[in-house]
Amino acid sequence: MFRIAITILFLAINVQVFSQISLSEAEVLVQSRHVWRGEKLGTTPAIEPSITFTAGRFSFNTWASVTTNNSYSEIDLIPAYQFNEFQITLLNYYNPVPGENNQYLNFQKGKSRHSLELTFDNYYVDKQRFKWMVGTFLLGDKNEDTGNPFYSTYLELKYPFSIWEIDAEPFCGMTPFKGFYANKFAVINSGISFSKSFNISPTLSVPLSATYIFNPNQNNHFFVIASGIAFSKP
Repeated sequence: MFRIAITILFLAINVQVFSQISLSEAEVLVQSRHVWRGEKLGTTPAIEPSITFTAGRFSFNTWASVTTNNSYSEIDLIPAYQFNEFQITLLNYYNPVPGENNQYLNFQKGKSRHSLELTFDNYYVDKQRFKWMVGTFLLGDKNEDTGNPFYSTYLELKYPFSIWEIDAEPFCGMTPFKGFYANKFAVINSGISFSKSFNISPTLSVPLSATYIFNPNQNNHFFVIASGIAFSKP
C-alpha cells in the first residue's frame, strides 16, 4: 500500500511538472572562434545552437558547438534549479575526439567522453550588479599520474554595466589549485565583452557581441565576435 501511495505521488508530481514545461529560449550563434575559459577550442569559426525549456524554477538547456572544419565539437545537457538569488547547475559535457569513432552512450571507464561539472552562481539575479560563479568537476577530470580526480575548480567574477545602450561585462576567471586548467593557482580567463540585441519582432532578435579575452597563465590573447538569431518567450 505504501509503495502504491509513493508511486501515485511520484506520478502526480511529474504530471504537474511536465504540464508546466515551456520553451523559453532558443538561438543559433556563429562565433569567429570558440574560446572557453581562456582556452581556444577548434581552429575555425563555430556554429552554436541552444534551446532551453523551463518549468517553474527548473530549466533544461541543450547546447552544442561544432567548428566549420570539424576540428572541435561539443554537446552539453544542462539542468538547473533557481532558488532565492542563486542557481545550481549540473553540466554534462560531451566532447568527441575528431576523426575517431565516438559513441555518445559509451560510459566505459577510460573510453567515455563525458564529464560532469557542478556550478553555483548568481548570474541570473538582475538586482545584483556584482556576479560570481564557482564550478567544480565531479567526473571526467582525472589526474593521469595518480588516477585520482583533480576536482578542477573555476571561479569567475563579473561586473556588468551599460554604456551608450550597449551591455558591457568585464570578467575575471581563475583556478585555485592544480587541475585541468593549470598546474597551480592561476588567472586563466580575463577580459571584457560588449553585446547588444536588435529586436526584429516581440520574440525574435539578432544578438551581436564582441569579446576580448586574455589568458595570463598562457599569455594568450583572443578577440571573438558572434552573431545569430535568438527566440525568447515574451
